[in-house]
Amino acid sequence: MAKWEYMWMYVSSDRGRQIFVANGEHLQAQTYTEALNLLGKDGWELVAIIPPPIKFPVPMQSSPQFCLKRPVRD
Repeated sequence: MAKWEYMWMYVSSDRGRQIFVANGEHLQAQTYTEALNLLGKDGWELVAIIPPPIKFPVPMQSSPQFCLKRPVRD
């Protein structure tokens, strides 16, 4: 049976600039596509997107979270 390791990626902002964070480390990416391609080159596969929470009456300003997995390297 295959064993998997998982990673979470989200987007933060710093002075109006998007910062992509994966497992606590900043990625050298400017867009979602660049961030996902960068992780894909390392064997990560996107398996789920968790939308940001909706707070009424005003939606929160937050980003979705991305769950990725790859086979455990022995």
